[in-house]
Amino acid sequence: MSSETLSHTAPRPRVAVWDNARFVLILLVVVAHVISTIRSQTPLGWGLYAFIYLFHMPAMIALSGLFSKADVTLKTVRSTVQLLVTWLGWEVIWALIHFFAGGRDLSKNWLVAPAWTLWFLVTLATMRILLPYIVRLKHPLLFSIALALVAGLSPAIGGQFSASRTLCFLPFFVAGWLITNRGWLSGQWFTAPDRKTRAIAAGALAVIALGVALLAPIRKEWRVDTWVVWRDNYAWLFDHAPVFGWSPTEWWAIALGGAGVRLLLILVAAAMTLALLILVPRGHSFITVWGTRTLYVYLLHGLVVMALRSSGAVAWFGEFGEAGVLMLVALGIAITLLLSMRWITKVFRPLVEPKIDWIFARADESIVKK
Repeated sequence: MSSETLSHTAPRPRVAVWDNARFVLILLVVVAHVISTIRSQTPLGWGLYAFIYLFHMPAMIALSGLFSKADVTLKTVRSTVQLLVTWLGWEVIWALIHFFAGGRDLSKNWLVAPAWTLWFLVTLATMRILLPYIVRLKHPLLFSIALALVAGLSPAIGGQFSASRTLCFLPFFVAGWLITNRGWLSGQWFTAPDRKTRAIAAGALAVIALGVALLAPIRKEWRVDTWVVWRDNYAWLFDHAPVFGWSPTEWWAIALGGAGVRLLLILVAAAMTLALLILVPRGHSFITVWGTRTLYVYLLHGLVVMALRSSGAVAWFGEFGEAGVLMLVALGIAITLLLSMRWITKVFRPLVEPKIDWIFARADESIVKK
């Protein structure tokens, strides 16, 4: 992002694998959102949606953690403030769209409950603020996992300011920071994986995909797609998405069972994220360039998808069953490619990466160390 220009030193060269991974993940985000409202109509739609949701946002959060700093510098402060300014600007945009297109007045939960995809900006900003404190603990990753498990105990921890998702995804953000600062992925097995390593990674994803495919025809037995929204408390989840008929009523069973399921989903997401990163190409290509523009795709695709839903286009595709799902997947890919174009960044830069110099006092260098 443009905040990199704030540093007085030459920016580090971008590593292709991370930008390649960003593009793959934003592609999955768009595809999942395009098929979301018709996913339950076919096993293919539900299986594809569930498979993507098992790991795509944890993986994006982990990549964000890779490049986050635990020290409070002018650069990190400005980067976090820019996220918040962008979030507020897009909250206004969505409020105007809802008013003029749908006649909806400003909700009493406006800002408190981030509009649709904007939770990611709130979560990312919150994690950056928390990171300097968490990494000073003896076991920051274990602490963040504990927070993720505890978050499901209280119905008060939900969508407000994206609190639940922030805590649930915190282990991935912390893990991303640890990967950079402790060299967890510095070995040749990751930097230059051989054929055997790639085969193991592909096999892991294939096994999970097979499990989802087997679950898809009997998806009513466990709506795992409800669990991987990462927003609701354990009691609500067991009530609305029992696990193969298991829906405990005692508080201790809800707590232990819910924490166990969430821990399992965290481990699955971590394994899938690592597998994907191993399989992603290491060399520079056109997707490397597109991977630097994922924030534009993320914020803008919501407008396109909402227009497709409101117009009835998504529902129309859904009438074709599994063929319609495949057509929507192709449409999602096309949307991703379009929004990755360079001209998009030029046109929409004021909305996605607004200038924030006016917010800071000239003497901010004396307040925050460089």
